[in-house]
Amino acid sequence: MSLRRSLLGLRTTVLLLSVLLIAQVALAGGFLGGHFGMLEMHGGLARGIVGVALLVVVAAFLVRRAGGPSSVLGTSALLLIALLGQVVLGVMHSVAGHVVLGVLIVAAAAVLSQRVMTTPLPPGNSSGTPDRDSELVA
Repeated sequence: MSLRRSLLGLRTTVLLLSVLLIAQVALAGGFLGGHFGMLEMHGGLARGIVGVALLVVVAAFLVRRAGGPSSVLGTSALLLIALLGQVVLGVMHSVAGHVVLGVLIVAAAAVLSQRVMTTPLPPGNSSGTPDRDSELVA
């Protein structure tokens, strides 16, 4: 897979993760504001977020394998580990630790998003059609 395609895949997964994290914050705020039904949605969304974070790590690995920056792979892996810890804190009802780690996770996701979105895309072909010759394996 080319570096360009890998970066586009990483950008897509990081964008999805960011949107899901914003939704997760909204659900947590709703629960803390007295809408107790949002807690179940918050827990369900947490599983989806961990799944998407795993996809982000895979996409970051593919970017690194294609010659892209290694910093996004490390940040993605740390974010996945933090999210797994976040799930544990949530299940244990450790509200103080859960909230603090949640803030750090959102901040880390913002840093990751900035790194991924500002990594320059290698030029593609100008015809708009896929360049199959560059993807053939000898």
